Amino acid sequence: MRYERQILVDEISHQGMNKLKKARVLVIGAGGLGCPALTYLVCAGIGYIRIADDDTVTESNLNRQFLYGSSDIGMGKASCAKKVLNKQNPDVEIEVISERVSADNIYRILNDINIVVDCVDNIKTRLIVNDACLNKNIPLIEGGISGFYGFLTAITRETPCIECMGFFDNESNSPAGTLGATAGVIGCLQATECIKMILDIKSDLLGYMLQYDGIGMSFDKIKVSINPECNAHKMIKKEIR
Repeated sequence: MRYERQILVDEISHQGMNKLKKARVLVIGAGGLGCPALTYLVCAGIGYIRIADDDTVTESNLNRQFLYGSSDIGMGKASCAKKVLNKQNPDVEIEVISERVSADNIYRILNDINIVVDCVDNIKTRLIVNDACLNKNIPLIEGGISGFYGFLTAITRETPCIECMGFFDNESNSPAGTLGATAGVIGCLQATECIKMILDIKSDLLGYMLQYDGIGMSFDKIKVSINPECNAHKMIKKEIR
């Protein structure tokens, strides 16, 4: 009965529901993007979700990270998120990894995963995840926000990655202004793209970046291409040879 309305969707049905139950998804980051992404993946009945986040809850998180409350301040985000999400849907197996993703642990964290939803707020980690997903041939759903604006893209070996799109580790360490509602929009879209990929529905974001403008209330889909100088794609070619 929990999934009755979802099963009525033509693109899902009982067959698609079985695919969702067998899926193994890694969500990196349980913050502004991770909260909506995790919530709707859990509600959809994804069989197994691994949450990787080493951060603790602070008061400044509470305006946008709705899986947490004042009583959670100082506690680990991933563990707190698991408690709330398991109450929402006890059918979903949730594993917590309270570690900061790095080049040293990313391949262990990716073990036995079908698809990755990247919800982090820094470019260094994005690049580590990007390179590892390309190397392991694991689809990646990438999203980011700043103020009223956000972006979303889907990445595979055959498509442009975030390095191709001009993301390099030269960012400022200053925190970016963030609107909770913007995180909700992009996080929900990340969950949608993840579900589509699990259902073998081809993503329209492969080779494109979707940009969201909350001020103008508009979406723009921008075509991007693989950069022949991209180091991540060069490494793949070397390994294939």
